[in-house]
Amino acid sequence: MNPTIETDSQESELTKNDDRYLVPGLVRGLAILQAFNQQTQEMTITEIAEILDVNRSSAFRLIYTLESCGFLRKASQKTYALDSKVMELGFNSLSKQSLLDLATPLMKELRDQTKLAVHLSILEGTHIVFINNVQSNGTFTSNIGLGTRWPAHATVIGQMMLADLSESEIRERYKHFNQWDTFSELTPKNMKELLQRLGFVKTQRSMVSWGHFNHDMAACAAPIFKQSTGKMTAVLSVSCPLGTYDEHYFKNEIADLVIQMADKISKFIY
Repeated sequence: MNPTIETDSQESELTKNDDRYLVPGLVRGLAILQAFNQQTQEMTITEIAEILDVNRSSAFRLIYTLESCGFLRKASQKTYALDSKVMELGFNSLSKQSLLDLATPLMKELRDQTKLAVHLSILEGTHIVFINNVQSNGTFTSNIGLGTRWPAHATVIGQMMLADLSESEIRERYKHFNQWDTFSELTPKNMKELLQRLGFVKTQRSMVSWGHFNHDMAACAAPIFKQSTGKMTAVLSVSCPLGTYDEHYFKNEIADLVIQMADKISKFIY
């Protein structure tokens, strides 16, 4: 065994939980970067000092260092904001990873939260295609395989992706379509009904099928958006037999978890 590797490994195990090896300035600098979000896009030195629980002089030195390194910029005479280098750090890494690479760990996290099968789908023509599946860790085993195709007009997954398109794009996709198979009273039977249905879907953050496509199954779907374009790139969904959860719980608690995880995945998709 390589003695250097063994020593490094042992040293890592000994030090990973030891605060003596932390660099306080680096910890505080990272805390500043993490303090910025959608609601707080600019902050003063005083506000940053209060968040870190340090005096203005210490806050200024940290801010000056981050500004000099390109991670913060002067947004106004008194405020600071994140600079482009922060985004470059994430983009340079994330842009090299595929949707599947980024989504799979979070799909497993959603599976552990809900105990349900979790799916990732894209739109292809007038069908949805399942591109990734994570099996339930309960007794239910999903029979949806990779590459399974379902009619987009009849599924909440497909309706959600179609709703992100313009009316002209939808009409173009369906101009030669004549397979308006009906699975429930909510299935659109023609273009007019499809457009009406999509008008409602556009207003929803998630869509639930309670036996509307597969009559003994429940499903909940939420959109994943691409950061660079704001367009929907995929849909995250869960599925289970109808008896797994109470309908009210599924449409509220489970739906909220699916939305939260879809939003989380969206933050990494560029």
